Amino acid sequence: MERVTGTVVSGEADPRAGDSITEVAQTQHPDSSLSQFVEQVNRRFRQEQVESFWGLEEEFRQLAHSGFVPRLINDEIARIAHNPSYMGDWRSKQFMLHRGKNFALSVWLVDDERRYIHSSPSLCMYAPIGLESLRYDVYKLPGNYRNSVFDPGVKLEPAGSGITGPGGILLLQSDRFVYDFKAKQPLAVLKFASSPLQAMEWLFNKDNLHAWQANDGDPAWTQLRIAAHILGRLANQSSLEPLEQLSSHPHHAVRWAAIQNIGRLSRRAAMPKLEQAVNDPHPHVRRAAANMLQQANLKKSRPE
Repeated sequence: MERVTGTVVSGEADPRAGDSITEVAQTQHPDSSLSQFVEQVNRRFRQEQVESFWGLEEEFRQLAHSGFVPRLINDEIARIAHNPSYMGDWRSKQFMLHRGKNFALSVWLVDDERRYIHSSPSLCMYAPIGLESLRYDVYKLPGNYRNSVFDPGVKLEPAGSGITGPGGILLLQSDRFVYDFKAKQPLAVLKFASSPLQAMEWLFNKDNLHAWQANDGDPAWTQLRIAAHILGRLANQSSLEPLEQLSSHPHHAVRWAAIQNIGRLSRRAAMPKLEQAVNDPHPHVRRAAANMLQQANLKKSRPE
């Protein structure tokens, strides 16, 4: 699924060549091409059906060549310049064009190499929209890679390199490969991404290719963890109910943050949660819960 149009790629991760690009007239209203694409995604993409994402490649290609991005950013600059209270949806080196229920569309500025090689928790399509080409090295995830359970022993396997030129589309097969993007000059890339399908974003050391650390796959999960820790520090009993609800969250790191901070509010409420957590589906939660229960029982057995 690493099909790239208008590129030259070497190594194991050879993509399949697509048809030549047909230029789309740049006379559309800056919002019409975007709204039409969003409508197509909402109608056809189903998170549980991976092929429905890849099936939108032609629509994404047409969007990338519609010329809407510079016009949209022109309008955005005017809004920011004339309205001091307007912030827009900007991140570091990224402008969010649209956030949908199960996807996002953004413009990403690639202007330097990252310190680590990052995995992607989402399905992605990338389209260079300037005059420069998107260059990258490709690494294969090994057989012992299990996304939700971080293991520093996991090591990437080099699998080639590639170039996606202007007019090309790169499809990231993120469940099998990791990409290290290069930029000789600043490059704008249109990025179409599903909501996270995997729990974690892994970072790999560029020197030895070993796993270095793992982050939450979705920023919302990080926000929930931070909120849980703040509630624990505030120690207000009204926070017990929302923390108890979080303790059954699908993401293991959110569950554990909730259980930890229930303990800061109420030992009585925390003990049943810890006893349940020793049978949690995630090994890190099971181990942490067992250790915390052991410590609690030791404290309880100590004479006054």
